[in-house]
Amino acid sequence: MSFDDELVAARAAELASRPGVSFETSRFLTPHEQAVFFRAAAGMSADKLNRLFFYGGCRGAERRVAVFFPEWADIGGAPPNLPDTPLFSSGREEFFIKTVPLYGGDEVYGITCISVKGSGYRTLFHRDYLGSVLALGIDRGSVGDIVPENGFSARIFVTSKIAPLISSELDRVGSDKVTVKEEAPPDGFTAERKTEQITAVAASMRLDALIGAVFPLSRSDAKELVLRGLCEVNFEDEDRPDRTVGPGDVISARGYGKFSVGEETGVTRSGKIRVTVNKYV
Repeated sequence: MSFDDELVAARAAELASRPGVSFETSRFLTPHEQAVFFRAAAGMSADKLNRLFFYGGCRGAERRVAVFFPEWADIGGAPPNLPDTPLFSSGREEFFIKTVPLYGGDEVYGITCISVKGSGYRTLFHRDYLGSVLALGIDRGSVGDIVPENGFSARIFVTSKIAPLISSELDRVGSDKVTVKEEAPPDGFTAERKTEQITAVAASMRLDALIGAVFPLSRSDAKELVLRGLCEVNFEDEDRPDRTVGPGDVISARGYGKFSVGEETGVTRSGKIRVTVNKYV
């Protein structure tokens, strides 16, 4: 475990050890950090683990805060949180969205949505919004998902404490003049992830074989990438090239990208496997 991961695990233990009389919330966590946090929480009591939710301000967010419900809050209708529960559980997310307004809504988890709109004369990208926000001296852990809605506007999810600073100080994104205001996302708003479905042809469903087929890399280069600890499976570090992966697994290779594994669709004449993958773009 890296030093950064140890800090995340320590934070999970610290929040979980509190008396449970109020909602306890972390900073924004990357999917990998959420996996570390969840793994640390899985060593706690079953009730404490059941009271742990991840939420990023809207459905489908990747960067999310960890929220422990207090002991007095009713979570009886929540799908159980078990050590093998998928990190991105739609059932638990829906329960959170439905239940948290009973206890104060966004005041509970401390996330504010910022609407940013440009002039329309320049195309603005994710990196433009992120760079401009961080240039204000804001820590990355205070910024969640940035969801472009078209070529010149976006919704940015941030911790409520720094929302007033962004609203008052952010006046340009890239080279474009922007208007900024705190504005709740519309009902049903989802942080869409753009993917491209492709068919990969791999010798097997080994991790290194599939990485080599998707990016593409030679089998030896893909194997070396995994051995060097530069790959994740379901947001957890993975250094075993021969690990078998299957439908639903999310694989990332640092410097190359990320994709989710779909279904096997057949076999080539040479005996290789055809598999659909959704490659993030």
